[in-house]
Amino acid sequence: MNRRNFLSLGLGALAVSMAPSTLSAINFRETKPKAWTATKVDEAIKEVFGTSTVTEGKIKLKAPDIAENGAVIPVTVSTKLNAKTVAIFQDANPETAVAVFTVPENGIIDYSVRIKMAKTGTVTVVADVDGKLVSTSKLVKVTIGGCGG
Repeated sequence: MNRRNFLSLGLGALAVSMAPSTLSAINFRETKPKAWTATKVDEAIKEVFGTSTVTEGKIKLKAPDIAENGAVIPVTVSTKLNAKTVAIFQDANPETAVAVFTVPENGIIDYSVRIKMAKTGTVTVVADVDGKLVSTSKLVKVTIGGCGG
């Protein structure tokens, strides 16, 4: 029994020691409230990042061309760029901001979320890479009733 206690305490201590010592997250809903009520993508980008000047970059955005159910549209964002902040926007709903991620130093950007879109619109991803904004966009057609047309 002593051996089991020793092993369980040792593994517990190892798990605690491997936990990140500094985790930080920014609540963008509190710090940038106007971004969440912006009705245009450019306005929301400016509220989150301070500027709306973006260039096309090496960000991979995976979303369906045609979404038969606008309530659950899978969106995947990935890049090998060393970004500090990644944000997802869309122009099909009244509020355009969907999600903002603070990326830890040397973090791997490979995020998958499900978003809701009321109608056909463009999904835009913007990343802050060394103070410069890079983005990519994709048009997602939302069909009514799942009829595919």
